[in-house]
Amino acid sequence: MSVASVGYLRLGIADPSAWIEFGTNILGLMEAPRPDDQGARFLRMDDHPFRFMVEPAEKEGLTATGLEFRSKDEWQATCDALTAAGFELTAGSADEAARRCVSGFVSTEDPSGNLLELYYGRALDYTPFNSPLGVSGFVTGNELTGDMGFGHAVLPAPNTEETLEYYTDLIGLGISDDLTPPMPEGAPHTRIIFMHADNPRQHSLALYNNPHPAGVVHIMVEVETMDEVGLAMDRAKAADVPIIASLGRHVNDNMCSFYVMAPGGIAVEFGYDGLLVDWDNYTQTTSTIGDLWGHEYNF
Repeated sequence: MSVASVGYLRLGIADPSAWIEFGTNILGLMEAPRPDDQGARFLRMDDHPFRFMVEPAEKEGLTATGLEFRSKDEWQATCDALTAAGFELTAGSADEAARRCVSGFVSTEDPSGNLLELYYGRALDYTPFNSPLGVSGFVTGNELTGDMGFGHAVLPAPNTEETLEYYTDLIGLGISDDLTPPMPEGAPHTRIIFMHADNPRQHSLALYNNPHPAGVVHIMVEVETMDEVGLAMDRAKAADVPIIASLGRHVNDNMCSFYVMAPGGIAVEFGYDGLLVDWDNYTQTTSTIGDLWGHEYNF
């Protein structure tokens, strides 16, 4: 398995300051003051220079998903496999790599049109993370787990089978769970395939079998205590940020969370207690329900 984690997301937002305000004052992320000639602003959650690049854009939503490789050799092997399979790769320039704080990257699209940035050699920022809200910390990895990335993202994949093969056969992710939840009458058939990277997080990426206008179904950030989840929920209510799923616990990854709608139509899951897996002793699951309790959805 090659991909270490989902290292960062690029978000296109009409008013980046609105997303920065949401990220800092609701989620408790830390703005990273970095010069950028394209008007982007950046959010930190750990010792990475940023986990979210928020860029001005007319079309709002997820712009790109950054997939981190542990070494240049693993990165190059994946690039070679994609090229051999007929996928076009665009090499990032030195300036573009420096903007992302990486040694090198290529951009490419999966079979459902999701833009990926495959990179290696992330430069870390050892300035201590300091949440403006006093959030004790976000779960992105430690000395026992290694880097687990920012959290997870669920991508639209209307070309489901072709896209799944792309991620498992070429990118190197593994399937952790295949969910077909019951849907209300009139709702489209829904299937979500959860995939793990080379870290213990139960899933780092998932594929949703329908299109989505924001280019992402939701993203998830995880905190270290249940109290932090409750405090974030209180902040969202006080700020009239739409809560689009009540507090609940997922079946497959054990996450206790709620969902809010961020600027740009991007759904954000804020959770605690996500499952960490020993992949050498794990059997892929197939699920027919998504939640043990709660999570009354309104989106």
